[in-house]
Amino acid sequence: MNSQELAALADTIVAQRASKKPMDIIAATANLSEADAYKVQFLVHDKIEAAGDTFAGWKVALTLPTQYEPLKLSGPVFAGLFKSGLRQSGAVFEPGYPIKPGIEPELVARMGKDAGPGTTYTADTIKDHVANLYCGMELVDNRYADVTKMSGPARIADDVLQAACVIGTEIKDWKKLDFANLKGRSLLDGKEIANGSGSAVMGSAMISLAWLANKLVSHGKHLRAGDVILTGSVHPPAFLGGKGVARTEFEGLGGTEITIK
Repeated sequence: MNSQELAALADTIVAQRASKKPMDIIAATANLSEADAYKVQFLVHDKIEAAGDTFAGWKVALTLPTQYEPLKLSGPVFAGLFKSGLRQSGAVFEPGYPIKPGIEPELVARMGKDAGPGTTYTADTIKDHVANLYCGMELVDNRYADVTKMSGPARIADDVLQAACVIGTEIKDWKKLDFANLKGRSLLDGKEIANGSGSAVMGSAMISLAWLANKLVSHGKHLRAGDVILTGSVHPPAFLGGKGVARTEFEGLGGTEITIK
């Protein structure tokens, strides 16, 4: 796709997302490559910022081969977060948005200093760039007419179902955590609907965060002080069957809760 086609696709995504109605971008993204998908994603970010929202950070998604290989992607992916989507535990979401909500337990990092070019980050070295770590929830949205026909690149272009980042309990002494063996789960009205282990996040949340730092540099961007990062889910999205109180939690650490009306 040429630059004009990429820009037109970004305009379409921004307009359809703003409508808060089911999106149909299947035909428009049919020939989109993985490389071009990130170009569109960055254009989408620019257009959302130009409309008055503030870019707030990043998310890591599709962290397992069983998630990205069926979508014919080369590996895990990343997408953007905006200030309008940042929430604290206890947030209430009114009817109509998200359209088809799902929840994921994720550790949320707030960056304390930039992770720029000039070095290769590891799970150990990236820790020094993190100011705070929280139990968190990603609220995702199946906002598509038919998500089964959305290609991997199409999902990248539209920020991989991102709807909100909900920040819960702050974790003290987090550098001592056994990240790979953390146990997380999702609940709706007190009933568990999914669970998983920290090892599902590319081995651990710090591995995924280091991967993100390196990947952004390869795209001419980088993690910045103040960025909020969803490091990846311990299980695939748990889509909610209806309204209620949704919660994600990490065993022994705390949790995050929202109300879907």
